[in-house]
Amino acid sequence: MSSQISGKRHMSVSLRLPLLFIASFVIIIVLAVVLVYFRFERRLTEDYAKMGKSVTMLMSREIDPDRVVNYLNENFESEEYLAIRGKFEFLKENYPDVLYMYVYHFIPEGGVVIFDLDSEIGVDADPPGTIYDLDPALIPYRDALCRGEQIPVLTGDTDDGYMLTYMRPLFDSEGNYSCHVCVDFSMEKLHRQDIAFVMNVLLLMVVTIILIAVIDITIMRMSVTGPLNRMKHATDQFAYENEEDHQHNIEIMEALEIRTGDEIEDLYHLFVTFMKNNLTYMQHLSKAENDIRDKEAKIGEISKEAYRDELTGVGSKAAYTRKIDEVNAKIAEGLNDFSVVMVDMNDLKRINDENGHEAGDSYIRGCCHLICETFKHSPVFRIGGDEFIAILTGQDYEIRYQLVGTLRGIFEEYCEREELDPWDRYSASVGMADHICGENTFELVFKRADLEMYREKKKFKEKHGSYR
Repeated sequence: MSSQISGKRHMSVSLRLPLLFIASFVIIIVLAVVLVYFRFERRLTEDYAKMGKSVTMLMSREIDPDRVVNYLNENFESEEYLAIRGKFEFLKENYPDVLYMYVYHFIPEGGVVIFDLDSEIGVDADPPGTIYDLDPALIPYRDALCRGEQIPVLTGDTDDGYMLTYMRPLFDSEGNYSCHVCVDFSMEKLHRQDIAFVMNVLLLMVVTIILIAVIDITIMRMSVTGPLNRMKHATDQFAYENEEDHQHNIEIMEALEIRTGDEIEDLYHLFVTFMKNNLTYMQHLSKAENDIRDKEAKIGEISKEAYRDELTGVGSKAAYTRKIDEVNAKIAEGLNDFSVVMVDMNDLKRINDENGHEAGDSYIRGCCHLICETFKHSPVFRIGGDEFIAILTGQDYEIRYQLVGTLRGIFEEYCEREELDPWDRYSASVGMADHICGENTFELVFKRADLEMYREKKKFKEKHGSYR
């Protein structure tokens, strides 16, 4: 009878201890995996939401909310509409994760298409003015959209995969709701990778736990009291403040050198192994956090080097510097056919002094717009408060003299229109220089273009004085 009871107790301990250990291990690992998954999922959503905010901000700068009705009526027949659409397409090319880019005016019946990059020019399918039924995810926000309110970022599975939608409302000059600029980002690939990672970890964990359970149950024996007390006394000395404490805990346990030849020895070794795995996990987690901080620091450094001028949307001084390096490299490879156009605005200081910096900003944007409209196929950079550079190649280079003459004429025309406000009378001096064979740096061409611009500015001052 005693033997039978002893046997039953032996089986009970052999089963309960490994099962308790395995259950604890499963809970810890599952919680860790779930927390890591949701952390990365949340971080991914936040990053795409920030990207959506940036893209819609850039889109909103291209749209005049007061002209939405004109966009609907004239659409593809309007040069302004096509120019805005072209800038949207350029944005979409520079944000490869953008799946859809569109501008809707929301009414109770649905979304009225103003811009939709999926609509083909000259094709009747889904032209501007088409009313789309609201997606199921947008129905709860129907009234808010119609009132022009900002709705939360939307994420979820769609027919096109796992997506994030960001919508920004725009209002006309009288404060009335005009439209929403919207982008849809595809998060499908990263979402699938996250799920696959979790499933692989869980599968590996299940296989590992099954193997551990089989080994533990096989080698368990009856003797438990003495070794367990020694282990308990050792654990009383544990500290958990940092990695050094965990390493010291492992050394305390390894110093016990339990050699019972039964299940306690195995439990002892499993416990030490678990502690080592836990330390390794902590080290990996610490390394991952350091890597994340390093990447965030690098992103911060990249963000400081803004390649797009915030006021005008053209290339910034940093982008211009990078472009110079690129052109110099091409010159070394044999590039000859390009021209540099230097544009310096006239009377910006006067406008700022007499009308304020908001008027000055409007003046800068207006001059920049005329430059960009003239050199549509060439990069334009703002390299100073009132200075712009255009680098002409290809189609613009072939008709460069015509384009420069046109731009000078446009500025002269605006300058003479006395009925306009001062900040709308755009004026600038324009100088151009062609690259000459034998010039081995971009700077040599720039200096000649700059000199030509100053000659034009001198003519302007001789005609109009310091102020027009």
